[in-house]
Amino acid sequence: MKKIIIALACMTLAITSMQAQEFTLEYNIGYGLYGMSDLKGALKDAAGSGLKGVKTTDNFPGNFTHNFRVGIQQEQHQIGLTYSHQNTSGQNHLADPTGEYKLKIKNTGNQLGVFYRFHCLEGKISPYFELASGIVFNNCKMEEYIRVDAEVQQEKSTLVGVNFFLQPAIGVRYKISTFAAIIASVGYEWDPTGKLHLKGNKDMKSSYYADWSGLRVSAGIVTYFKMK
Repeated sequence: MKKIIIALACMTLAITSMQAQEFTLEYNIGYGLYGMSDLKGALKDAAGSGLKGVKTTDNFPGNFTHNFRVGIQQEQHQIGLTYSHQNTSGQNHLADPTGEYKLKIKNTGNQLGVFYRFHCLEGKISPYFELASGIVFNNCKMEEYIRVDAEVQQEKSTLVGVNFFLQPAIGVRYKISTFAAIIASVGYEWDPTGKLHLKGNKDMKSSYYADWSGLRVSAGIVTYFKMK
């Protein structure tokens, strides 16, 4: 994984030495599906070993993603930096007139990496191939709430950790002017496992990891600025 990131960084340096460059700014909004098998398992185990009647009401569904990119384009080659934000959550819940039980897990992932995109054509419409790679900073908040009559117990903790990610994709670009284009893509994100640990204490490792692996679709706009 580190070799892939180093290779993409070297390509960035190579492209920046070329002529007729364009500086690009890009924003994409998309939708992602997430694996989260460990955290789903945590909810299932908690529901089965706790109070009778507890149900999983939210099980880490897909959600919207936001992606920002800055890059350099030289003819059919484009390379640069990418930042993405994504989040999902799960919840067990039980409530009746005598009390309430709730276990909520919310995980947020902030990605930072590099990308390379090859445009098959230089015309108005161009399909492209893309590869992005980098790291995901996870922030997983866990909250357990119990209320029996007027008595309340509440526990909160935060797990953090870092994953590597690799995301190949295919897409298409449509230039609406010399300085702007709209794009759409579909890809798959793969996250090798990385254990979460208690925030502030790396020695307190959990048995969970945040798996963001899954389908990604997105659409956005790119603006171009001539550099030379």
